[in-house]
Amino acid sequence: LKTNHLQSSFRIETRIVVLSYTLIIHSQMSSIATISLARSRFFVRASTSALSRSSSLGPFSHVPVAATMTTTTTRVQCLSSEATAPIKTISIPSNLRIDPRSTVSPVFGCEPIVEDDEEEDFEDGEDPLERDYDGDDYDDDEEDGDYNVKEILYDATNAPTPDYVIPLPDRLHVPVMDWRDGTEVGSIHIKEGIFGYDDIRTDLIHRVVVYQRNKKRGFRNPAARTKTIGEVRGSGRKVRPQKGQGTARAGHRRPPHWRGGAKAHGPKGKETNYNTKLNKKVRVLGLKHTLSQKLKEGNLIIVNDLNVESHKTQDLQRHLDNFGISGREGTTAFLLDHYANDNNEDDVEEEVATLDRVPVELKVASRNLYKIKVSNQVRANVYDMLKYEKLVMSLSALQALESRLW
Repeated sequence: LKTNHLQSSFRIETRIVVLSYTLIIHSQMSSIATISLARSRFFVRASTSALSRSSSLGPFSHVPVAATMTTTTTRVQCLSSEATAPIKTISIPSNLRIDPRSTVSPVFGCEPIVEDDEEEDFEDGEDPLERDYDGDDYDDDEEDGDYNVKEILYDATNAPTPDYVIPLPDRLHVPVMDWRDGTEVGSIHIKEGIFGYDDIRTDLIHRVVVYQRNKKRGFRNPAARTKTIGEVRGSGRKVRPQKGQGTARAGHRRPPHWRGGAKAHGPKGKETNYNTKLNKKVRVLGLKHTLSQKLKEGNLIIVNDLNVESHKTQDLQRHLDNFGISGREGTTAFLLDHYANDNNEDDVEEEVATLDRVPVELKVASRNLYKIKVSNQVRANVYDMLKYEKLVMSLSALQALESRLW
């Protein structure tokens, strides 16, 4: 605020860029100006009379209020000719370095607001974050030693809106997508006892992951056994004199650092069992919580089927492109299908060749795609669901999984 002390009047001029604040001006005079600002940019001039030379401005207070404008001063004039709608802005201190291109940044997708009428303008192509401010920005009149840091404003009008979780029970109504073109062909209501856990038990999920990893390790090198100095073949006589030849002393031919010698601290044939025990009910509950988490975060995709025209990888990739899976820019996915061949002699023509109860064309076509994994619903596990971002299930796999876990 720039204050010009005159004999009969004073003038306060300021450039204000706010969203919606109330500016309360206290001074040693009879009137107190209260201005509620609702627009983005205003140039406010407040005038009054009967002010002595010794008058000074008091503290300011900023309180968010509604978008209205009121005043109690003698004359308040708005010199801005702009009648634009209020914009949403985000202010970041200039000494806080934040890259707006980062997806986790609070100003991701926002454009910086540059003031053309300010005393120091930004040059063409200059990033506001790269401007180094000098010591003129600090207020020497502050008694408490506080200083003012310039803030960089960002226009958050076109910022991406966050994705919110769909509440229960509406979350259980899942759309069914067409595997061939990626369009919605219907919807299905999934069971609440499997996909309807709202409070996710991360402790159970962690216990199941540890159990699976230990189960995969199993018995580690149960038959490995090395010979000690007393067991390795070699003479026990002294190989050379203790002194006089300029070489290191040696007592026998079987030390560990000699070729053909013993093995120091080697395995002794002890079987190491890394398997841990976890109750079946806990494993099933951990799988249910993982399925609920996939549905809660919007990474569960239900398709009508997972049939592929041929065993070519490009045919499978064409279907995955409809959902943004795999490829150079696509995400990872865990595909679950279920095909039970009844081996009915009357329907020999309708039988489909399967591999691990999955159509063989789908299994072969997915081998060259490292971002996806294809399996039967029987092999659905917590570790793979957490490893891959998307969970794609066919209707047959969903029906078999619900009947197995219910």
